Amino acid sequence: MKKPKPVAPTRYYHGGRGGMRKGQFVLPPDVTGAKSTAKFGNYMCDTSQVYVTTEFTDAAMYAVGVGGDIYEVEPIGELQEDPDCNRPGISFSCTKAKILKRHRLTSNERVAVLNALTD
Repeated sequence: MKKPKPVAPTRYYHGGRGGMRKGQFVLPPDVTGAKSTAKFGNYMCDTSQVYVTTEFTDAAMYAVGVGGDIYEVEPIGELQEDPDCNRPGISFSCTKAKILKRHRLTSNERVAVLNALTD
């Protein structure tokens, strides 16, 4: 009988303001005063929550939008499905997220993300 392959842990990402470091916490806009998609017409966005995704490219879109970075994070608190996401299992909210790793996009990567958004 074959042993089952171990399941890789789920990785979560957050695209947000730049300059944060490993070990810091991403906190909700209600706490930090940071810009939120709620201020740009996304009425389903809860400014008391932090949004994380399992898709690096989705986090990149948000990071580019705010001129920030992508963070690999550990969600803290109960994960709730994002009701605004039409792809189940991709986007979630939580009370805060601990930064495990920071990913800085190069200028070329930022341009590629912007081009993908406008296509």
